[in-house]
Amino acid sequence: SLSSRVACVGENGAGKSTMIKLLVGEIEPQQGDVWKHPNARIAYVAQHAFHHIESHLNKTPNEYIRWRYANQGEDKESLVKVSMQFSDEELKLQKTPFEIQFTGEDGKVKKIKKVVSELVGGRKTNKSKEYEYEVKYAGSTVDSGEYLPLKTLKKMGWEKAIKAVDLKIAQRAGLYVRPLSTKNVEKHLEDCGLDREFGTHYRMSALSG
Repeated sequence: SLSSRVACVGENGAGKSTMIKLLVGEIEPQQGDVWKHPNARIAYVAQHAFHHIESHLNKTPNEYIRWRYANQGEDKESLVKVSMQFSDEELKLQKTPFEIQFTGEDGKVKKIKKVVSELVGGRKTNKSKEYEYEVKYAGSTVDSGEYLPLKTLKKMGWEKAIKAVDLKIAQRAGLYVRPLSTKNVEKHLEDCGLDREFGTHYRMSALSG
């Protein structure tokens, strides 16, 4: 269930790190697809994790964690992974007008071709228990309030943006449980074995690996 905490174990060379990297989007599959529940949160600390912090050695561990997750729990580094960058084919699809059906005020089903310029960040469940995502159409003066089904947006080249929205919503959910404060981060680091003096007052460049 979504309340489970799962660890991955296995012999050296079995593919543990490769599987985790696929799940978090560090790498893309050579074949097949990667699927995870939209509300799942997956944490990954690499065996050699210095590539996460090499540009932030002037920060304390406490400052780095609060910087990384400051925007309502959004992981700033998760959105620059290769699996979250649009391909040329996806960008082309996004600029292609797509026929959309809607019901007018007279109750009749109408069709119109539109181009989605961005996903605004909202998500809701429709009557069929499927997710719909809030969009903004190119040339529209309306900032939000219009939604399209997940399947339609995938055809329009927005699958990676959908994953980004799901990720942000899942990450924000954690903030309602534990606010991202200096004190809470300090306690978390202590639970991981890093004394508060080192976690809050020492720059990472001064700490040993």
